[in-house]
Amino acid sequence: MKLTRRLFTLTGLVGLTVHLTALTGHANSAQAPHHGQSAAAPLPPRADTHVYLLRGLFGVFSQGLDALAQELVAQGYHAELYGWDEAQQVIALIERREVEGHEGPTILIGHSLGANAVINVANALQSQGISVDLAVTFDATDPAPVPENVAILINFWAADGFGEPVEASPGYTGDLENIDLSGQPGIDHTSIDSMDQFHQTVIARLESLTGN
Repeated sequence: MKLTRRLFTLTGLVGLTVHLTALTGHANSAQAPHHGQSAAAPLPPRADTHVYLLRGLFGVFSQGLDALAQELVAQGYHAELYGWDEAQQVIALIERREVEGHEGPTILIGHSLGANAVINVANALQSQGISVDLAVTFDATDPAPVPENVAILINFWAADGFGEPVEASPGYTGDLENIDLSGQPGIDHTSIDSMDQFHQTVIARLESLTGN
């Protein structure tokens, strides 16, 4: 879908706020809609939501993404796994689906080099006028700035791993969340993508963007 999807992507802030509060101990408050406001448009179905997950080096250090993909498929999402070095294949596939009329959400998730690739994919899609509804990066090692076509980016990172915070490109108006997990026990570069609490944060955001 080349029209902006932010009308429904930005409706999920309350759900993410709850999960981020559990992780960080604080979050900004969000107001519920006032009584009498018009109902929101129907959310797109999970079956029409394409989630592209990109593994890190050699495709063997991102087993948490495999588990997340399985859980997403079990919940009705269309989830596919790729290596970080298959980013061009992912770009071509998304572009082809757009041409064929895909109108559901486009989601990118990656770990390590795959997290770097997520932002590279988003940059390529921006040049084609294609929106990314949600991007999630786990310990990106050398991330480019998030481009303007990404409505929401959540970056889980830890300085004691190899991770870095993600910066916004000039003019970015989306929702960028850098979740600093530095110093938290049991979290390092090889485990950060496998932590169930972070998977549940991702799933909660997806649930806020989609119907059943």
